[in-house]
Amino acid sequence: MHPTTAQPTRLLPRQTRLIHASTGVRLRVVSGRLWLTQPNVAQDLFLGPGATIDLLQDWVVIGADAEPRRPEDAPSCYSEYQLVPLAQPASRPAAWAVLWRLGARLGRWLRASASVASAAVR
Repeated sequence: MHPTTAQPTRLLPRQTRLIHASTGVRLRVVSGRLWLTQPNVAQDLFLGPGATIDLLQDWVVIGADAEPRRPEDAPSCYSEYQLVPLAQPASRPAAWAVLWRLGARLGRWLRASASVASAAVR
């Protein structure tokens, strides 16, 4: 599994990484050129600096181009990218919490029903 990163991750030429993104991440190319292979997608994508793509599945392979184009002032020959999580889905309450709330509602309903029934008898 690949962690989501705030700092750019560097890839050397021809280096690859596997990304598990079923929870949803946004990939942004910071520098260099990356290719991206996704399951069940016929063509690879090539992404340059500033390009972004939202990933929503596991087993995504990214790789650095053989010779990334570098700016004149860049001393190193590598590609960089960032992974940022997409909006987090709302967490579901635990089963015990749901049952506790249902039990509390049932208890209130029974008490209210009992007081109505006793008032009708009087």
